Amino acid sequence: MKQTKGWALACLVAASGPLHAACQYYDGQGPVVALATLDSPIVVSALLPVGATLSSRVFSGGSTGLACTRDTELDTGWVHAPAAGAGTTELEGVYATSVPGVGIRIRDQGTDEAYHWPRRRTPLAADHYTPRASYRVELIKTGHVVEGSLRLPVEAVSQQYGELEPTRLRFLSPEVEVMLDKPTCDVASDAHVVEVNLGEHHPRDFGGMGSGTVPLPFNLRLACQGGQGGDPLFVHVTLTDATDPGNRGDVLNLRSSATATGLGVQVLRPNGQPVSYGADSPVVGNQGQFQAGSVVYGEAVFTVPLRARYVQTGRVVTPGSAGALATFTFAYN
Repeated sequence: MKQTKGWALACLVAASGPLHAACQYYDGQGPVVALATLDSPIVVSALLPVGATLSSRVFSGGSTGLACTRDTELDTGWVHAPAAGAGTTELEGVYATSVPGVGIRIRDQGTDEAYHWPRRRTPLAADHYTPRASYRVELIKTGHVVEGSLRLPVEAVSQQYGELEPTRLRFLSPEVEVMLDKPTCDVASDAHVVEVNLGEHHPRDFGGMGSGTVPLPFNLRLACQGGQGGDPLFVHVTLTDATDPGNRGDVLNLRSSATATGLGVQVLRPNGQPVSYGADSPVVGNQGQFQAGSVVYGEAVFTVPLRARYVQTGRVVTPGSAGALATFTFAYN
């Protein structure tokens, strides 16, 4: 009987062990995050040169430990393109923001190197490392500043060792208000009460409804300071009839203690236009409010020139005391 011999080919497949990442945390270690909140508002002076630092804050989140068992790469930079895109400025490591004239730069506090976009990769030797989440966040003047809201990314910058990301900077507050250093004003300390003596007059000095006496000048005064932002501060004024706060006409009522009748008091602007009365409110656009002018840098005193006169409001004027009282309120923008 013929025999047939066969041969079986045995294939041995060696199962390899798990692949280990180039870098691993020490036991009990892990990623660390620095949390940042910038001051708001940031007030900017027009006198500052391009490149000047408008704000500088350091934020730290601690350090961690890791071991890299073989050569790999260190990948550092912004997590995403900066808010205004990847556009750089002429300043190293400074990126445009949503506010014209204001850039942002984030430095590693340990190495003082700026983070970039696109991210940068450098060779990393096998070794032990203790990266620290410590950052300096700077707002830099890059040109003419326009007031606005500077929007920050939630996830800012990070370091990546091989496949591990041990450090990151995160912004908690998404926006920072950028304001120009406009002048600030307040009623001058000796001008909170303004008395205007309209003098004594005879009923025959009035010639009928709407006629009045010769207007006499008086001023409202503000004490001002600051204003290096380059833009003026616009000043608005509202006069309110203290005897009748609901009065929206252009003649003040005589106060309740007055004994004269048929009269009121009219306040005139420099162009002769009568002032209309409004509510005691500092809101710009208040009814009866008028713009008195603007204050620029270096102007310490701002004066609102006005004139006042008696005006006939009734068919007959009877003699007596004829005082009136008004309050004035300033609004600014």
